[in-house]
Amino acid sequence: WAAICRSTRCDMMAHPNGPLSSLASAPHAGQWYVAAQSRALPPGHTLVKTVAEQEVVFWRPQTVGAQVQAASAVCPHWGGPLGEGAVESDGRLTCPWHGWQFHNGACVTRPGLKLPRYLAYDDGLFLWVRLPWDVADMTEPPLQARPTPSKSFAFHLIIESDVYHVQENYLDFLHPSEYHTTVFNHCRHLGREGDVHLVELGYKMPFGRSLLTRTRIWAPTPYQIRNEVYAGLGRGTVIESHITPISAHRSVIHEAYHVPAQNVPRFGWPFMRYFMQRSARRIRDEDAIFAARRYQLRQRGFVDGRGLPIAGQVAPYVDEWMQSEDGRQAEQKLEQLVGKTASSHW
Repeated sequence: WAAICRSTRCDMMAHPNGPLSSLASAPHAGQWYVAAQSRALPPGHTLVKTVAEQEVVFWRPQTVGAQVQAASAVCPHWGGPLGEGAVESDGRLTCPWHGWQFHNGACVTRPGLKLPRYLAYDDGLFLWVRLPWDVADMTEPPLQARPTPSKSFAFHLIIESDVYHVQENYLDFLHPSEYHTTVFNHCRHLGREGDVHLVELGYKMPFGRSLLTRTRIWAPTPYQIRNEVYAGLGRGTVIESHITPISAHRSVIHEAYHVPAQNVPRFGWPFMRYFMQRSARRIRDEDAIFAARRYQLRQRGFVDGRGLPIAGQVAPYVDEWMQSEDGRQAEQKLEQLVGKTASSHW
């Protein structure tokens, strides 16, 4: 596994003639999820995240070049919170309740018990984990290509919705100029190239003017959205969005913006990052309200007017994807995972 991690952690360049390709080998992305930003886990520390109702502890040994590790955050002895335990110099994780230590999934003080472990990977910006704990095959995380060199920033946001309605919100291209009125004043769906949508957006400027940008948007996996600016303002910029289920009814978005270094004026990145991040957070805060409301309404049986044209255009909705074979497989895998208990004695 370490060899796979080393081989995939490389700088991936943009293809000059089209969208950047993902490394996802299957529509369900091998059940890999983004759990946090890499910087949230310094060497010698632990980090606990809930993914699909599974309490997962990440830790990073102090040893130079050591790989990030992940396991169930519940000690198999008495259920102690391993996220509050100490990380030893050799990578062992100590339970804070009784001092039991785990190394490579085995309890070194009580050999009869094992700690359920997960595949984990640090891509330099995000921490990934693969669930569930008992998968037999080994897959690579569906890393997205990033322009190099580039300037980047990332943030996360929790939404009271399932992952599919969050993705639907990203793929509704007709709401930005009507709903995100502090940022956009123009939006037009230009068509499709297979699964890739072409969208024109106008960033709001004084006196009713717009700065136009054209972007490619698509879903590489059921838990990802990719946005590539191919013309106009911000050309070459890539936005990668990862939607991770916390539970069946709650999700978290991990989003990163990558701006090609040649587009950043000398000493200008702090100012660009401030204004870009402020706009991005405002958009996602509004989208969180949007997605949560639609999800709650549909949980109560609301049937919307999907397919009805808006200004002569029809937006893609989540039902189109959910009725596909890929959508059914992804939903089934998530349903099997949520609520599943990782046994302590396997």
